[in-house]
Amino acid sequence: MNHMELGPSTILGVGLIIIGLFLYALKLREPYVSRDYDFFFSCIGLLCGGILFFQGWRLDPILLLSQILLSGTTIFFIAESLYLRKNLNFVKSKKKYINLAKKNIYKYIYENFKLKKKWNELNYTRHIFYKKKKH
Repeated sequence: MNHMELGPSTILGVGLIIIGLFLYALKLREPYVSRDYDFFFSCIGLLCGGILFFQGWRLDPILLLSQILLSGTTIFFIAESLYLRKNLNFVKSKKKYINLAKKNIYKYIYENFKLKKKWNELNYTRHIFYKKKKH
């Protein structure tokens, strides 16, 4: 016999189940963004979501608050990680263009940077001499 109620724990459990399914489907839909360990986190999300869905009515209010905060933080970091992975793949595809742009910037800086003195005349270090005291 299962006892369920529609409350914040049930909604949180459904949310975690949806996020777990999303991570699992991500490997099939966009394999260049997905990593191998996403399957592990997908299983954890499904398990925790199922527990909250079926047993969430037993939670104390403070424990429910901690579950809400922890799940919200986890979902935020999942979204941020996927966003950064997608941008990393975009940058890797544009790497050749970025390297050319860097070379042009450095070339411009060095061509327009002129010193009044010659390189041999520049002294950046100052030597400090000391003598040991004789006892």
